Amino acid sequence: MSKKDPVTEIGSMPFSAHLNELRRRLGRSLLVLTVIFMVGWMGFGEELQEFFMRPHLRAVAALAGYDPPILIPARLQLLSPLENVFYTLKVSALVAVLIGFPFLLYQMWAFIATGLLKPEKIALMRFLPWSVLFAFIGICFGYFFLVPLMLEFLYAIPNQEFVQPAYRLQDYFSLFLMFTAALALVFQLPIVMMGLGSLGLATPQFFRKYRRHFILAAFVVGAVLTPPEPVSQILMATPTVLLYELGILLVVFTGKPKAKKKEGEE
Repeated sequence: MSKKDPVTEIGSMPFSAHLNELRRRLGRSLLVLTVIFMVGWMGFGEELQEFFMRPHLRAVAALAGYDPPILIPARLQLLSPLENVFYTLKVSALVAVLIGFPFLLYQMWAFIATGLLKPEKIALMRFLPWSVLFAFIGICFGYFFLVPLMLEFLYAIPNQEFVQPAYRLQDYFSLFLMFTAALALVFQLPIVMMGLGSLGLATPQFFRKYRRHFILAAFVVGAVLTPPEPVSQILMATPTVLLYELGILLVVFTGKPKAKKKEGEE
């Protein structure tokens, strides 16, 4: 029984050791998230509620400046005594994940890096920081620009001669999360394109050839991820198309050294 069992062995570390390592890093991550969550929930609950309400308040203020003004209640409705409690818990958990994300990322990297070869580590380290950066840019773009603009448009649709707007806190926060999460994913597009170009699976000519197909797909995806009205779909699809063009430029830029090297070898 001196031979190593391939079933219980991954790389040079036994399978049980991998499980112990995974439990250890998950425990550290949960501990850090719990500490940040408790600090946010118990010490900054009201500030966090106000922070996530700002896109709604900006949309309300913009509508009040219309001629004639469109008056939307700044205070959102609660339909359950526990709704505000759950809202505070959700925003505290979300902030804990955002603040603790660098630590979570480090723990994930420390766990998977042991099973990667050196070229794989280099490739991952080349794209991972950019991926995180673009996700953060997408979230900020949604928070400061797209979400308030979409809410402004959606709030202006109902004819107040026939209906009385009464928007719910839970529905607003769900809409906020949907838009920001979608934008964080959409802003990964240039990184994915650059990765495909670096692997030689796609070229700038390929992306240019299918530009029109992508524009159509962007509007279809925008229709799926947004409420069923055209302005929100356009506001979601337009940044996606611009990111596609940025991705083409990145593929051109990152492909030049390889192309020159190949020409030199020939």
